[in-house]
Amino acid sequence: MKQISIAPQLRFRHDGNDLPLDKVLSLLAEVQANGNLQAASQALGQSYRGAWGHVKEVEALMGAPLLTMARGRGAVLTPLAQRLLWGQKRLQARLGPLLETMASELQTELDDLLLQDSDQLRLFASHGLAIAALVDFAGRAGLPIDVSYRGSIEAIAALAKHECEVASFHVPIGALAEPVLDHYGPLLKGKSYRVADVASRRLGLLVARGNPLGIHALADLPRTGARFANRERGSGTRIIFDLLLAREEIDPSAIAGAENIEFTHAAVAAYIASGRADAGLAIEAAASQFGLDFLPILTERYCLMFPETGGESAHLQALLDILQSAEYRQAVHAIPGYSEAATGRIAPLSEAFPSLG
Repeated sequence: MKQISIAPQLRFRHDGNDLPLDKVLSLLAEVQANGNLQAASQALGQSYRGAWGHVKEVEALMGAPLLTMARGRGAVLTPLAQRLLWGQKRLQARLGPLLETMASELQTELDDLLLQDSDQLRLFASHGLAIAALVDFAGRAGLPIDVSYRGSIEAIAALAKHECEVASFHVPIGALAEPVLDHYGPLLKGKSYRVADVASRRLGLLVARGNPLGIHALADLPRTGARFANRERGSGTRIIFDLLLAREEIDPSAIAGAENIEFTHAAVAAYIASGRADAGLAIEAAASQFGLDFLPILTERYCLMFPETGGESAHLQALLDILQSAEYRQAVHAIPGYSEAATGRIAPLSEAFPSLG
C-alpha cells in the first residue's frame, strides 16, 4: 500500500549551512543508552570514525560540544546535547499525532485526485497508545483506515454529522462518569449507536522522578506553585480535569501554567520530563514512557462508537475482529497502566451507558 507520511525534523542553520539533526540525534540517543560512542555507532551500523566525524561536524557548526569524552567513563552528553534530545522528544510527542492526521487527510485527497480507490474506514480518535496500536494492527492487516486524532467531543460530533464511521471517547469509572457523559449526551440524542471497549487505563498526576515538590493531590498544585501542563478544551482529559477541580473546589486560576496547552498525553509527559512544567494530568503509560512518577486518581474506559448499522461495513467488521483478537489483547496488556479485561466487548449504547441510551 502506498501512503503519504510526514515527520517532524530539527534542523540547524548558520551562515548558509542547513544541517538536519536527525542522524546526530539518533547517535546521541544511542550514546545516552550505551554510555559510549563505540557501542552507539555499532548500534546504528556506522563506523566509529564516521560517527565521531559527524559529531565534530555538528559541534563545529553549533559552536559548542555535544559529548564529553573521559577515559574509563566513555562518553557523556553535554547539557546542549541533552536539551536537543528533549527538544526532539517534545517535537515528536506534540506534533506526531497532528502530522499523522494531516498525512491521512492528504492521502485521501490524492487518492481522489488520482481516481484511486479511497474506500477507507474513517476513524476520529483521541490519541492514546491502545488506539495507536489498533491502527498499527489495522495497517499491517492491509485495512484501509483514515485516522484523524481529535478530542473526544470533536470526535463524537464528527460521528453525529457522518464525517466518520467510528469515533472514540473515554469515560471515568465511578462518580465522575455521569458528569462526563453529560457533555456527550446532546450530540447523541435520538441516534442509535454501538460501543466497543478498547481498554481501561489509569489516569493521574504526572510529576518529575522523585516528586521533588511533594505533590500528592490536586490540592497541592496551588500550594506548591507547581507549573501545570494542561490539555485543550474539548478533550476528554480536560473535561475530567475541570470536573475534578470543581469537585474539590479549586480555583483554576490558582494553578500556575494552567493555560499551557498540550494536545496529547505524551506531549504533557515530555513537557514535564524536559523541565518545562512540574505536573500534568495524563495516563500512566505516558509517565512510564518519559520516566516520570505517576500518582493515580481514577480509571477510565476508552471506547469506540459506531452506528448500529455499522456492522454492514466489511472494513468496520475487520477492525472489530482485530480488536477482539488475542494478539491485540496481548498488546494492550503490555502497555503500562492499561487493562485488557473488557477489550473487544461490544454492546448497544443503551446498555454500555444507560444514561446516553
